[in-house]
Amino acid sequence: MIKQLSALLDKEFDPGFEARARFIFQLIHKNKPKYVLDAGCGRGFYSHAISFFSFIKKIESFDINESYLELAMSHCTDKRIHIQKANIFRLPYPDNYFDFIIFSEVLEHLSNEKKALQELRRVLKSGGKIALTVPNRSFPFLWDPLNWFLMNFFNTHISKDVWWLAGIWADHIRLYSVEDLLRFLNKQSFKIKSQKNIIHWSWPFAHFILYGVGKNIIERLGIYSVSRFEFTTQSMITRIIARIMRFPSSILDKRFPTSSSVNICVVLEK
Repeated sequence: MIKQLSALLDKEFDPGFEARARFIFQLIHKNKPKYVLDAGCGRGFYSHAISFFSFIKKIESFDINESYLELAMSHCTDKRIHIQKANIFRLPYPDNYFDFIIFSEVLEHLSNEKKALQELRRVLKSGGKIALTVPNRSFPFLWDPLNWFLMNFFNTHISKDVWWLAGIWADHIRLYSVEDLLRFLNKQSFKIKSQKNIIHWSWPFAHFILYGVGKNIIERLGIYSVSRFEFTTQSMITRIIARIMRFPSSILDKRFPTSSSVNICVVLEK
């Protein structure tokens, strides 16, 4: 992986996000696509980050959230990146256009998951790849104890709209088990090239610490050195905190693997 992206991931506080991004960057580095679609680009992190790969000729990015798109446009200044508002169910791209699609943490938000995959398949070239990641329904107890307890004992969870407490359910319509996800994907005429689970062990209430508290403090205080779009500032404090947050997974995941994980990552091929 190129130096700038490794440096960026070294200071990422969220071990789940760090592992997902590493998964995507390594796939792009391996496949060297020329035309990439960032589907549901949000604030533009992946669009900006993969612009450091010189072999990419064009990055098309879209989202439905206008406030996110404004931020994405301010972050993504590379001329190869084109950002627009679009609906994933009616994509403004020709058939068989992209070599690679980033589809990370989007499927769980959509009302019609089948139609979204059909549209992505339409715009993907034959032999093209999709890097798909979703939250795992079988997430670790320590990651989000409150929702884990409610789901396992009362078959319920915190409302997805209670953003500061919803935990792994924040803004999510559904979570996926590995079995249900692979069964669904097999019906969409894709080849499943590989599947892996990431992040088994974490600090207690990691999701709440990172997003219920930490994200809001960082955004309100405007701490630039921990921004995911800051590729140059490498403060010792941010790197130390990032290592502390990754410590349980880095030490225990390989030694004591479990069937639960924070995320499911899948590589699809048309």
